Amino acid sequence: MKNKNFIFLLLIITIAFVSCKKENAGSNLKSVFSYTADGFKVNFTNFSSNATEYRWDFGDNTEGSTLSNPMHVFTSKGSFLVSLTAKNGADSSTFIDTVLISGPNIKIDGDFTDWTYVEYSHINEANTGGTLLALKTFATPGYLNFYLEGTADFSLAVVDIYLDTDNNPETGLKSWMYPVASGADFLLEGNYDPATPDLSAGSVFSHVGPGNDWAWNEVYTFADVIKFSKMTSNNGNKAIEFSIKRDKLGTMKKKVNFALIESNSGWTEIGSLPADQTADSKFGTINL
Repeated sequence: MKNKNFIFLLLIITIAFVSCKKENAGSNLKSVFSYTADGFKVNFTNFSSNATEYRWDFGDNTEGSTLSNPMHVFTSKGSFLVSLTAKNGADSSTFIDTVLISGPNIKIDGDFTDWTYVEYSHINEANTGGTLLALKTFATPGYLNFYLEGTADFSLAVVDIYLDTDNNPETGLKSWMYPVASGADFLLEGNYDPATPDLSAGSVFSHVGPGNDWAWNEVYTFADVIKFSKMTSNNGNKAIEFSIKRDKLGTMKKKVNFALIESNSGWTEIGSLPADQTADSKFGTINL
């Protein structure tokens, strides 16, 4: 009986020893990372120890990565739960952290590199928008920022920018050019001066008439509200960036709807974005 008890006790000690040894081996594996964000682009630095392979989940429903120190481009502002699982054989360790994406630091200076990882919000189909080809938008707490590309004839000799700030197409000007949804509460109308872009002439109007009436009150000048960069070339097209002060446009909700119309010096329309005067034309959208 004593021999049986001894053998049983020895078996328990052996199992406990093996389990303890395996647990200690697993505890040497640790997953951890840090990150640095530059606009939408994030560089991850992996500080994991005793790992032989990695699996990243960036929390934005995109394909992950198996690299040790990946770079990832997010496509929107927000908070994302990013996880790194480090493995060594059968052992694994997972570290999760919140990555805050506030978006790029847009500066209206004619250097378009700060728009690099901002996706196009609207691209006109071929031969639909005249001189206006494509647009990127990005909203900050203080500004609505635009990056605009056009053809060789793109000059903004006359520009009309329609803004629906209350998200209600039944208020503001319901334009026949955008029959599906318009409702412009504000109109910025003027011209871009390539010699002195910061002093480009124009006015900002607030709509005061019924939905289909062309009735506006001038409330600001361009100098009060809008800033242009110099027009230059980018991606093989003429390009410009500009910003509009949000605090001049009343209370906003979750988005602003817009349309851009370019005319020549004789006030004949030569470009629109989104493309206008079709059965399904409607304002574009900037998410705030």
